[in-house]
Amino acid sequence: MALAVELVDLMTPPPILSRLEDGILTLELNNPTVRNALSQPMGAVLQRELRDAANDPGVRVVVLTGVGDSFCAGADVSKLGVLDPNDKVSAKWAGDPIMSGMEQRGLRIKGNGETATLLHTMGKPTIAMVRGPAAGAGMSMAIACDFRYASETAFFTSAFSRIGASGDLGCAYYLQQLVGPTKARELLMLSDKVTADEALRIGLVSKVVKDEELLAETMAFARRLADGPPIALRYIKANLVAAEGFNMDAYLDQEARNIIRCFQTEDSKEAIAAFQEKRAPVFRGL
Repeated sequence: MALAVELVDLMTPPPILSRLEDGILTLELNNPTVRNALSQPMGAVLQRELRDAANDPGVRVVVLTGVGDSFCAGADVSKLGVLDPNDKVSAKWAGDPIMSGMEQRGLRIKGNGETATLLHTMGKPTIAMVRGPAAGAGMSMAIACDFRYASETAFFTSAFSRIGASGDLGCAYYLQQLVGPTKARELLMLSDKVTADEALRIGLVSKVVKDEELLAETMAFARRLADGPPIALRYIKANLVAAEGFNMDAYLDQEARNIIRCFQTEDSKEAIAAFQEKRAPVFRGL
């Protein structure tokens, strides 16, 4: 029986495909039969990958995408109620009605939001590479990233109001930061489909390219970021996140601390030397 279970596990495709190449970590949602819709167990694996990426000095850039012709079509409704089997609390209380109560459900939904929080705040640039639908939770994850590269096939929809829901994974917060309060209200309340060209016009995506060029364009951009000074990029991102709160005095304190730290790095000294010597700098994250 143990052997049979082991063989079944080997035959089950991993929910997240992870590939690290020369500082660029690509994470692919791997549920193409349902357009990479996100289940609770799949989301838990993604969170673990993102936590590791945030702490791994070998990762300089994270690219999030989906297998096949879709980014993520939202929640996997066929897996609603299926909890993460590796979660000790879920395993302990499996089948108990307490797990379907408002308090425990609220804790799980809030915990799911950590996925978007990691994409938005980790000290590495994050890029969503989008083709096909980015709907519901898929849209939330995409807009939590620092950049979005989209193919002409990409489209975005909050989708939440269509199912009588208010949204999760920080969708309202990130959307309002990108497109402003009026447009965010329109997109969330109406759940209209936003094409790639319209997404570019309203500032929802960074760039739109032909589908066959999406991978090369995204990776070329990721390469530029990965070749940059990782400590400086970490603190630039921290400054941008802090500026969202807009306590100017606290922000300026942080900004001053961060630039002093950057000037102390070997990367900063290397950049100054390279400028003086008229050559390209080589950043090592030190």
